Amino acid sequence: LAEAAGGCCPGASRNKFAYNEAGQVRIRAGLPIYECNSRCRCGADCPNRVVQKGIRYDLCIFRTGNGRGWGVRTLERIRKNSFVMEYVGEIITSEEAERRGQVYDRQGATYLFDLDYVEDVYTVDAAHYGNISHFVNHSCDPNLQVYNVFIENLDERLPRIALFATRPIRAGEELTFDYNMH
Repeated sequence: LAEAAGGCCPGASRNKFAYNEAGQVRIRAGLPIYECNSRCRCGADCPNRVVQKGIRYDLCIFRTGNGRGWGVRTLERIRKNSFVMEYVGEIITSEEAERRGQVYDRQGATYLFDLDYVEDVYTVDAAHYGNISHFVNHSCDPNLQVYNVFIENLDERLPRIALFATRPIRAGEELTFDYNMH
């Protein structure tokens, strides 16, 4: 297990990293992840810099055959507990999310993700701004799990939303997460 090195944020608080040497998450879902940042003395190769390095897998958008529209699949094998992608979009207030949600419901599609780790103040809206995560579909038996990650911004109302593999994922398999279990 990776130990926090001197000068790293977790090292200063005598904690272990949330990741092992291979960059795989090793804490249970629901616990926050604090990655090293510009205030740390460690370098870019620090094992506690995973989400901030971005997507490392070849992923593709495809048309699903089950009527759910577009989806995302991996083109390569993904190991259990590996970081896959970050859910990104426009940060809006919960009040604005309620307003937009009514419009999106009438349109039949919504890409709102509540940032409710400590309180429900902000929401990520990936409808117009975002990345490939916008196309990840819901499943009650998902292969991705949501983790709240803090890097430069330590405000617990504004976590970054990271998706990690819950199990080994085969090349060609659709990526999903449970929209209700974040």
